[in-house]
Amino acid sequence: MMNKELLEIIEQAAKNQELELDLSGNALTELPPELFQLSHLESLFLDENQLSYLPPDIANLSQLKWLELSDNQLLTLPPEISKLSQLETLYVDDNQLAILTPDIAKLSQLKVLNLSNNQLIILPSEISQLSKLKELELSNNRLIAMPPEIPKLTKLKKLDISGNELTDILLDILQLVKLRELNLSNNQLKDLPPTFSQLSHLKQLDLGINQLTNLPPAIMQLTQLRELYLNDNEIEVLPAEITQLSELEWLDIRGNQLTSLPATIAQLSDLEWLLLDGNPLPIPQAILEKTDEPDEIINYYMKIR
Repeated sequence: MMNKELLEIIEQAAKNQELELDLSGNALTELPPELFQLSHLESLFLDENQLSYLPPDIANLSQLKWLELSDNQLLTLPPEISKLSQLETLYVDDNQLAILTPDIAKLSQLKVLNLSNNQLIILPSEISQLSKLKELELSNNRLIAMPPEIPKLTKLKKLDISGNELTDILLDILQLVKLRELNLSNNQLKDLPPTFSQLSHLKQLDLGINQLTNLPPAIMQLTQLRELYLNDNEIEVLPAEITQLSELEWLDIRGNQLTSLPATIAQLSDLEWLLLDGNPLPIPQAILEKTDEPDEIINYYMKIR
């Protein structure tokens, strides 16, 4: 986008007192000062540009509720971002953040924070002050341990910490009593703590691409689960207690070491998808491919077992 065209768009937004401004996908390397005069803006989309720096003037946009900075080249966020006291949604995924300013904790209205695909090794301890946060995306960073601040975010409903280097899960994760979706895939987990069973409201759990050799007993207590992903682990046995997950609709166990299935799997009456490919099971590929017909897969197996 040419500078003249950009200024015309900003001028138009000022004239019409527009609440939303979309400048995404324009190869911008910097932001014009005129942008920060739009103090009435509530939503600003700056994703898919080439920004390496967010000016302190961002503080002037004090009415922002939604700020999209995805897919840029940002190395950090300015402390002045803390002035966006009305901000509810912040996307900074697909950047180059190595550290996160502690001032982010002052965004007291923040409900959604996406930091995926960056270079974060740790989070500032102050992040635990985001008391209204409901969704936290941390996938594909460089975390070697679950940040101890996360269990303090007790309003979380969705947590994605996939694609890191986690080897274990914090025992006090049980404090996340409102959690509905949890993605721990593509880490180095070998087991889950017993306290994991207290995440009793989980609807979706992704443990794919880890180092599990068995199904952690704690999972059997998550009786509200509807989706369970266990693909690409080293699981050898599916326990008969799987039937306790009576609301399960989606079960993905591809790429494991299963040689048999428990008879109780037939009791999962709500199951709509069953993915078993990549296991040494005595089931023809043509049958395994009927993933959306779990009854047919299970009935075939029961006849030959």
